[in-house]
Amino acid sequence: MWGVAAICWAIWKGRNKACFKGVVIKNPIEILCHAGALMRFWTGLYAEVDKEMLINGVNTMLREATRLLLPKSRVEDRMKRLKSGDDDDDRNL
Repeated sequence: MWGVAAICWAIWKGRNKACFKGVVIKNPIEILCHAGALMRFWTGLYAEVDKEMLINGVNTMLREATRLLLPKSRVEDRMKRLKSGDDDDDRNL
């Protein structure tokens, strides 16, 4: 349920970005990466034991989505950006 909520929220934010800013998402990996960033942010609401498990699940989901959806040449670049925590704009919700 938690992952579905994050994906729905990411789709909604992508829709808003397309409607109000004119920026259209060209690859579905953007939705999954945004959902992953939201889930990582939401892990702060859970206890430490659950937080670690959830973060591992998010990392696995992003790794597999990246492997499946991005061309090989861009996978390494995207994974580096995900690890460095580029998605700070989600904290300003």
